[in-house]
Amino acid sequence: MKSFWRSQILVLAITLSTISYGAIAQPEESKQSQPPPELSSLEYFEGTCRCQQPAAPASPSGIFTWTVRLDLNDFWYLGNAEETQSPNEGKPVNSREFLGYNAASQKLVRSVVVGNGNSYNLTASDWQDGKLVWEGTITRMGESIPLRQEIIQDSADKFTATYFIPDDPGNWKPVVNETCPRS
Repeated sequence: MKSFWRSQILVLAITLSTISYGAIAQPEESKQSQPPPELSSLEYFEGTCRCQQPAAPASPSGIFTWTVRLDLNDFWYLGNAEETQSPNEGKPVNSREFLGYNAASQKLVRSVVVGNGNSYNLTASDWQDGKLVWEGTITRMGESIPLRQEIIQDSADKFTATYFIPDDPGNWKPVVNETCPRS
């Protein structure tokens, strides 16, 4: 009897696997073989920038190098940030990120993990008048809070980014700004 049930479970597992593969893993070939054209909205970030926080002081408190490149069969941009000067002589913080396009939500997506344990997930619609607005959450010390980042193209070779968190009345309060010229 045990052998009968084992064979039935195996048949069920194979059947479910086949159904799942047929229903999920068989999208139209033409859609799967080409990166989404909306990914070109992120092309502006490709290359290496030297970013400093805050954006304009004579002696910045944080400086890092941010490198972004197209990878994974041209479906994702991969970002790598390396802090070269940290505030208060602290331990430099590094991060890794994925930037891409989610066709289901029709949004640009960004997922970042940071070497201090933080992470954030953001979405954006597209550039409007030289400005890209990312919104989502940051998870820090076991707490998740809303996060907004506004990136403004100052030129083809420089952008300014401002990070916001909500204040008490529900408005966005700027907490960090940085400037990032290409190196």
